[in-house]
Amino acid sequence: MKKIYERLEMLLDCWSKFGFTTGFILFFKIKLKHLNSIKLPNLEYTFKLRNILEDLQVFKQIFFKDYYDFNYGEPNVIIDGGANIGLFAIQMASKYPNAKIICIEPDHENFELLTQNTSVYKNISCENCGLWDKDTKLRVYDKYNLGKWGMIVEEDEINGTIPAISLNTLMNKYNIEKFDLLKLDIETSEKQLFKKNYQDWLPQVEMLVIELHDRILKGCAQTFFETINEVFLDYDFGVNGDNIIIKNIKIK
Repeated sequence: MKKIYERLEMLLDCWSKFGFTTGFILFFKIKLKHLNSIKLPNLEYTFKLRNILEDLQVFKQIFFKDYYDFNYGEPNVIIDGGANIGLFAIQMASKYPNAKIICIEPDHENFELLTQNTSVYKNISCENCGLWDKDTKLRVYDKYNLGKWGMIVEEDEINGTIPAISLNTLMNKYNIEKFDLLKLDIETSEKQLFKKNYQDWLPQVEMLVIELHDRILKGCAQTFFETINEVFLDYDFGVNGDNIIIKNIKIK
């Protein structure tokens, strides 16, 4: 009975969001696990999902529940921290074709599909690394048994296999003066990112969309808000789904 209800709910969501024909096709592609070529009317190109729960959850959050459907103005630079398989990035690339979009994803398997999904978008660049407060090395693993949706990183300069990059380094590498939109879903790494070495890059962020992970690591929210209140002289605050939205009003 539960499965029937879930399938009916999915079908109604597909119809409501994309219309009868497109919604019907999408529903059966998901139901039959034909996930190699998903096409949505608001995207220029197709994309691929894996047959795992985490990919379907991210897909629903972005394209059904509109977790990132805000008015961003006309952003020139968008950073997708914790890009996963690239669904947020391709949504932004379709909506803002003139924006420079940089995806950061530390997990190799996620990164492989990320590059496949974004390769046709000329305004998207991808970095196979983690975001941290400094340039170092990390190890990435499923510490809390959350699957590919919840891979976390920890600093390990000796045995780490994943490079970590700071936002200061990213600014220098891509010649960025201002982050119009910084999206962060980095599975507890936000605690380290906002703990230190933020004085140069954070004042240059205009819009910040972040998911905090206190359910995994205590202190993420406290560290984040203490730093935001220290750096931003005035800001607007909002919540949408799991995301906190901060708009820096007095950005220089």
